[in-house]
Amino acid sequence: MKSLAVKYRPNTFEDVKCQESIIRILNRQVEIKEFSNTYLFCGPSGCGKTTIARIFANLINNYCGNPIEIDAASNNGVDNVRNIINSANERSLDSEYKIYIVDEAHMLTTQAWNALLKTIEEPPKYTIFIFCTTDPQKIPDTIKNRCMRFNLTRIPSSEIKERLLKICKEENFINYEETCDFISRTSKGQLRDAIATLEKCASYSNDLCIDNCLKSINLLSYDLLFELINNLIDGKEPAVLSIINKIYLEGNDLKIFIDQFLDFCLDLGKYAICKDIKVTSFPINYLSDIENCTNFKNNTSYYTYVIDKLFELKNFLKTDLNPKTTVDIYMLRIARCQ
Repeated sequence: MKSLAVKYRPNTFEDVKCQESIIRILNRQVEIKEFSNTYLFCGPSGCGKTTIARIFANLINNYCGNPIEIDAASNNGVDNVRNIINSANERSLDSEYKIYIVDEAHMLTTQAWNALLKTIEEPPKYTIFIFCTTDPQKIPDTIKNRCMRFNLTRIPSSEIKERLLKICKEENFINYEETCDFISRTSKGQLRDAIATLEKCASYSNDLCIDNCLKSINLLSYDLLFELINNLIDGKEPAVLSIINKIYLEGNDLKIFIDQFLDFCLDLGKYAICKDIKVTSFPINYLSDIENCTNFKNNTSYYTYVIDKLFELKNFLKTDLNPKTTVDIYMLRIARCQ
């Protein structure tokens, strides 16, 4: 069974989200049939690098044959590259161009790049290399200078939400609108990761309500986090310690909890400044809780203080062998505003 990311992978440039200027250039090259022998697609994970490379390769060859895909993470040595070089000098039997898509290209060793340099400098006429990478600074300048480079951008959350809603409708999921909005605003512009998160939620239940979503991705409920921050604001130390103890006894990793609570408080700080839920990752139905937690004097200063303390705690926990005690101490300090 195909994953949702594979099932709904774009097959044409019309289906690709954003990257309009890059697609326009590539389409133009297809129209006039003038191509570079080496391309470099750079961008964050899940923004469409490999997908665009595949579509472009198919358009170049008018859907004859298939591009040769190479995972540089597991084929990164000199011997692997020498095999590519030998093969690159041979004409394709089923298409006009022999096209190599090298994914995770930054994983190639320096020796491998050196071996490939001569072929990139003087490529065979009917051979095209498309290198895809999330980390272009690791690719030697001698290679980058010989490539036509394209920098892909993150996908806006509105575009991600639109794609997720379409998938949910096609898959007959229910109660998915709020979850799609939440995932789209927490996926950091990575469409593939957003679809993977959606699929994980769907594996938990076909009912994609926000509570099921949070449970499926192992996030603490917002109700609990709002309860904690309200008790911190009010200085109710016994209640704060009780909540921390509950989180601990339920088997949650306190380091992950602090990461989540830091993000949670950062979102509250953003709302205190902007008064706009869209700048946060909060589900829309928590607006009244958000307003309640930010409706007091000097709220921005307070959340700056809390964020600083949690960031300090997060760094301290990296090497802490007894996180429960440390978390208790820091939460008491926050409750006392010390």
